Amino acid sequence: MAGVTTAPRMGLGAIASSEASNPEAMAGFLASGSGNNDYWISNIPTSDYHDLEVWFKSSNQSSWTVWWGFQFGTAGQTSQSSKMYQSYFYKGYSSGSGNGTQSGSYAYNNPAGYSSYGHYCRLYVSNYSSTSNIKSWHAYGGYTNGSATSYVTYQQMGGSIREANPLTDIKVFNGYGNGSTSYQGWSVFGRRPK
Repeated sequence: MAGVTTAPRMGLGAIASSEASNPEAMAGFLASGSGNNDYWISNIPTSDYHDLEVWFKSSNQSSWTVWWGFQFGTAGQTSQSSKMYQSYFYKGYSSGSGNGTQSGSYAYNNPAGYSSYGHYCRLYVSNYSSTSNIKSWHAYGGYTNGSATSYVTYQQMGGSIREANPLTDIKVFNGYGNGSTSYQGWSVFGRRPK
């Protein structure tokens, strides 16, 4: 056809199918459940992934808002919070804003919400299954209690944990320790396959 040119095709060869080029929905899913009061996410598998992603929520039944936190553990729910180091920042409508650092302590969050309006958090842990003490993490979360927008809060945090054993457990807790299983769901995903 006059005036029309056709560019030659690139010789790409066969394109291998992989998770990287064809990701599957919910890929890397390891486990899910719900937490009662203060709760542990336990026995996280360490054989197939380098990194870990955890979605979880903390709530109270007796107070609208209060602090809450999480800490890493090794096999048998052995707390390793004394080896955790982190920085955090939060900003809220009525709770104001704050930032700080903590050494040898659980990861601080502000605030946990009341009942079904619990605080949601998304956590990413690098090298969680390694036997090296080079492990880092970052997380962000948010809280609102529906129409009562004065409690809206957003938080970011991150840090490291100097623990050589794989991290197989995470404890989620709040100031009252009375969160309902109806509102404290969690899911765990493996990231960066070995």
